[in-house]
Amino acid sequence: MDNQQRNLSEQLQLLRELHYCNTRYSANNRRNRQSHDPDANREVRLLDTFAVALSTGNPGEIFAASFDKRVKIQLVLAKNGPPTPDDIAAATELISLIGDPAVTLAADLLPFLLRRCGPNINKRIRNVHTSLKELQNDFMSALEGYEPADDMTAEFPHAAGRALIERYGDSLPPFATLWGHFVDKLTDITTDGIKPEDYSFSSSKYADIYIHAETLGRSRFLKTLVEDHENLDRDRKGRAVKLKHRLDKVRQYTNGVSKLVRHGKRLFPIPHRWVMDSFSGTGEGVFDLSDTAYNAMLRILDHPSQVSPRYLEILDTRFPSMLSNWQSQRTMHTCIHAELRIILHLGGPSGSESIIHPIGLSKRSCLCCTLWIAAHNRIFRTEWMTSACDGKPFGDWALPGSACSYAVHDNGTSSVDEAVVHAISEQLTDALGMVFPRKRVYNEFYDEVEFVGWDL
Repeated sequence: MDNQQRNLSEQLQLLRELHYCNTRYSANNRRNRQSHDPDANREVRLLDTFAVALSTGNPGEIFAASFDKRVKIQLVLAKNGPPTPDDIAAATELISLIGDPAVTLAADLLPFLLRRCGPNINKRIRNVHTSLKELQNDFMSALEGYEPADDMTAEFPHAAGRALIERYGDSLPPFATLWGHFVDKLTDITTDGIKPEDYSFSSSKYADIYIHAETLGRSRFLKTLVEDHENLDRDRKGRAVKLKHRLDKVRQYTNGVSKLVRHGKRLFPIPHRWVMDSFSGTGEGVFDLSDTAYNAMLRILDHPSQVSPRYLEILDTRFPSMLSNWQSQRTMHTCIHAELRIILHLGGPSGSESIIHPIGLSKRSCLCCTLWIAAHNRIFRTEWMTSACDGKPFGDWALPGSACSYAVHDNGTSSVDEAVVHAISEQLTDALGMVFPRKRVYNEFYDEVEFVGWDL
């Protein structure tokens, strides 16, 4: 297991240094099924929000939440690693608050959220500010050919938009001017975040940011950039999608929490437990990777000599931080991620595999968790799902190994783990193929070109 885990961690770290991201996967590979199951979709969104409400924003911290419905319904919580006493106390308090008859609005939970999630809220606010700055030129170029709606409330919905329109009365300037003023305002108020220790200031500041983020997130012009059906500018569309996602994350502390309070009343307060299992036979541990990224690359490429100076120059130009990043993260502390801890804790197939089982997360599932869940669902006909995948590789991802005992073959290997290892190897080959030339030969028997190695 150690060698397999070390090799996988090296491959994941190389993918990360190559800026690899694969968003083609969903956590259960059943997007259509999810879209047609409103109950499961609603449940996973509520669980997402619960997990987000526990997140402080500390590096590497991810929370997961799911319902155990086998006997009497319970809320099951997990974290990347063991929960702290503060985590446990916060979960107990949050469950109590949601069930409190006096708590009816998201604003009633704001004191808790500011105290618990203040740094994470600030991180999300800063990300919105960064995206707005990055999109300045994109907005200007897109506005040149844009035909705004006759009704400006379609372009600027919600309270902040109405206030902007009312400010001008009958003397509305051109849409491009209105858009510029509105974006400048949101850019300005997101320059600095909240002050969690100052409730009066922070509640007012967040409310101001929220109403502007809500207006921008629902605007017709941004929707046009996000959808861009003709794909006229792929990079601009990517930046617009990122802004929309970041706006949603800021709005979640009101929109998502409102739904959590409203729909949670019928369940909360609810019995809950944390996953505290000590899983054995996994890839969790501390591993030293190859001494340099280049050596790891050569080993993975199965190439005995050095990479030619020409391709080293290409690597240094395209990925200038690769060597230094590798050295700073060469010692890898691997752990089983939170959503997989819940699956392992709740056990194997139980005969009710056709029932969709949502898992909420404070961050979107990573690439390996998505691959593992998809393989588990395919092999054992289960229906585990999360709301989204970020497609990113993380070197600290640990193989569950024999902790998923029903997936282990007689030779000791796990069918689910093998699916992940194989997929990552293929994706690394594809990623390296964008950097290094491949050797190919024509196979007459199959009438196709085959990849046979690397031309380094």
